[in-house]
Amino acid sequence: MPIYEYVCMVCKKEFTVILSFSEYEAKPKITCPHCGNDHVERRLSTFFAKTAKKS
Repeated sequence: MPIYEYVCMVCKKEFTVILSFSEYEAKPKITCPHCGNDHVERRLSTFFAKTAKKS
């Protein structure tokens, strides 16, 4: 399952949310676990991809 990173625009705390692709496509209402506010913004995160082919 993908991990989505968010930051609260009120308390400025960063947090992660684990959602399946279908849950994310349903556009759930994400709230900050620290202050409960729903004014959050999704952050771009890094990822790692491993292939069988050597470069």
